Amino acid sequence: MSSLEDPVSRGVVRIGPAADGYDADSAGFWGSGFFVAPEWVVTCAHVVDKRVGAMEREPGGPVTVTTYDDERFDGEIAHVLAGHDLALVRVPGADFPDCLWLSDRSAATPAEVELYGWTQTSGAHGAEEFVSATAMATGGRRRNPMWLQSGLVLHGCSGGPVIDTRRGSVIGVIKGKKQGDVTIGRAESVTALRTLCDQGAESLWAEVIGAHDRHHLRRFEGSGDCWPRLHTRLALAQGQPHSFTPQSRTQLYGLFSDIEPPSGPGQVLHLVNNTSRRLLRSPQRIESNDPRTWREGSGLLYDPREHTEATLAGRDLEQEAVVLYAAMVYGALRTPRDTPGAKKLRDWVETAANALETEVIREESLALLAGDDRPADAATATAGGRRAGSGEAAHDDVLVVIEPEVYGTHPWRVQLLDSDGGTTTVRYDEEGVPRGGLEAAVRQGLSEALARADAGQYVAAVDFLLPRALFDEPVDEWRARLPRADEPPSVHTLPIGLRRVVALRDQLRRRDGVTPEWNRGRRATDRGPLEAVPLCLDVPDRGHTAEVPEGEEAAYARLSVSTAGVAGASLPVYCASTATGRGSRVLTRAFHAGHVAVLCRRTAEDGHDDCAEFHRKAAQLVREAPTGSELRERVRVLRNLSADPHKSGQAGRSDPDTAWARHIVLIYDPPHRPTLLDEPLHAPQP
Repeated sequence: MSSLEDPVSRGVVRIGPAADGYDADSAGFWGSGFFVAPEWVVTCAHVVDKRVGAMEREPGGPVTVTTYDDERFDGEIAHVLAGHDLALVRVPGADFPDCLWLSDRSAATPAEVELYGWTQTSGAHGAEEFVSATAMATGGRRRNPMWLQSGLVLHGCSGGPVIDTRRGSVIGVIKGKKQGDVTIGRAESVTALRTLCDQGAESLWAEVIGAHDRHHLRRFEGSGDCWPRLHTRLALAQGQPHSFTPQSRTQLYGLFSDIEPPSGPGQVLHLVNNTSRRLLRSPQRIESNDPRTWREGSGLLYDPREHTEATLAGRDLEQEAVVLYAAMVYGALRTPRDTPGAKKLRDWVETAANALETEVIREESLALLAGDDRPADAATATAGGRRAGSGEAAHDDVLVVIEPEVYGTHPWRVQLLDSDGGTTTVRYDEEGVPRGGLEAAVRQGLSEALARADAGQYVAAVDFLLPRALFDEPVDEWRARLPRADEPPSVHTLPIGLRRVVALRDQLRRRDGVTPEWNRGRRATDRGPLEAVPLCLDVPDRGHTAEVPEGEEAAYARLSVSTAGVAGASLPVYCASTATGRGSRVLTRAFHAGHVAVLCRRTAEDGHDDCAEFHRKAAQLVREAPTGSELRERVRVLRNLSADPHKSGQAGRSDPDTAWARHIVLIYDPPHRPTLLDEPLHAPQP
């Protein structure tokens, strides 16, 4: 018998119909599941939906949960994960069970695994038997299925755990057999549970994972056997003991469960990569890691042998990495540091840091603890998150690329822009959708990218790289999540332009690449001060009805002169749309002259008579912004003040003094980001 079978069996359950609803004897049981925390069971969505029409698999649907010792509990479906064959079942009163240990790693395959579940020996009234099998798990990354090679998956085992035999942790949930091949099974990666955070259930995931870690800490602090002690035996048997021991891991994760959760995966990965840089390790990329809890950040830092990372003096420095990371987590807390959870985390870091052999990491960890009076972002930046050449902490932003229309549709992709200038594609569609379907098509990718880019107090900016014809598309009013009638208001469902800096980039300007004029303009805009100039000279005074409008070549000459000075930067302003017509033509000349930012609005060139007011107030706005980066934030604030309350979901009336800016658009080819290569949209490499 495997050394894992006895502790696993105590946590794996059978799931069947509610006793008071249907004849359990004739229905048998539907499938398997396993406890991950007291009162919490994970299973497959198709297990709790076995009898279509006989029950609802929506939250609140009743089920029966039966343990290894044949003890039966009434359970209820708490959440079904959309897009994944997973479900969470709440089991009130089951506060005693042996819960399995959930993996803290983002990419746990390939791995030798053991599969566990329940099956029925034969016939409708056959005996129910606990079974196990061995397999090799592959895949399971980036929403791909996990394959179980040479693993015999019996009927009824769906919903059971896939256990990594090296680490003694759950890395997957059995789904069933591959169609047409009984020797290959399929599983959902346990990391898919993190998508609860993308479905408006962040608090539920925090509750479950917190209960999981507190349970294992209580077991470890007791006198009996427990998973941390089993992990120690596994490591010794394999000849691979870790400096970050299972005991330390259990203690730290228990402490993490008693502090505020991270704001999103961006904050976790930000701290992980700050730690990695200190240890001369390669940074983790977001496309293969999506950490949603503090424990998952730690899971990216220990056991670096599998990543073939260079080590210092032949040691893995995993304890140093985790202690420094834990110190950064403490420094990033937004709540007061005198709470019991924060104090206990501080004590753990201080004790662990004083025991480190590496002096520089010990001193830096203790220095982070000593910075209690600094803002959270300051502590984070001190720990290694500064952008070169500035005092600004390095964070990811989001880029939405929408290509010109081809046969009626726009191909698109959503990318993360990292602080080093690299890009990571989150979602894409090469075939594209019609213009009217772009917001809905992009929404999921935008939501995922923003969750990864937001970090601590930093709210990610969103740039839209668009064809000129889409410059009058109200992208600042798009929503990354749609509000639901049964949920309270959320910052995640606000129009993105109210909460975030939103600016446009121009596909046509990108074709010119990096020119001397562009370099001069971006340096001046970044340095400031700024002064507004008319995009079209005659418009501020005479509107769009001038008898002899300024020619394009004359506009180019005038705008070129305005970028030649060294004292500051000029910024063209236009009171109408630059998507088409004269505004679009002169905008091209402004880019040729080296301008990297333009203020305009979505209003058509005809049908308004307030150009003089717009130019006057826009000039004041530009003058009061010391740099281009500051202008981006001021435009966001102005967008809030001028928002149409009926469209934004706000109550009350907007400010009449700012109504001139209701449809304001900032075109900004940002100086703090490198220019993008002019390349066609293509699928990212797997």
